[in-house]
Amino acid sequence: MLFSLPNGKVIEISIDQFFDMTDEDLEYLIGLNYGEAIQNPFFGSIIESPEFIDTPDVYYELEIPPADEIDNSIDFVPEED
Repeated sequence: MLFSLPNGKVIEISIDQFFDMTDEDLEYLIGLNYGEAIQNPFFGSIIESPEFIDTPDVYYELEIPPADEIDNSIDFVPEED
């Protein structure tokens, strides 16, 4: 996963490393100026993945029932003031 540090740099760490990170670890990374400044907001995104680009578009038909078949009954008892 990509984790954005408070100094604007981004690092790549696993979920386990993220949960094991202490405040001291975070301050150490900031003090070292560790990480990369990423200009592209879609860096590492699934959108740029070849699997995403090559998948065919899937369309689903939405069946809307006629207005006379829609149940508009209230399924709860309203509270009285």
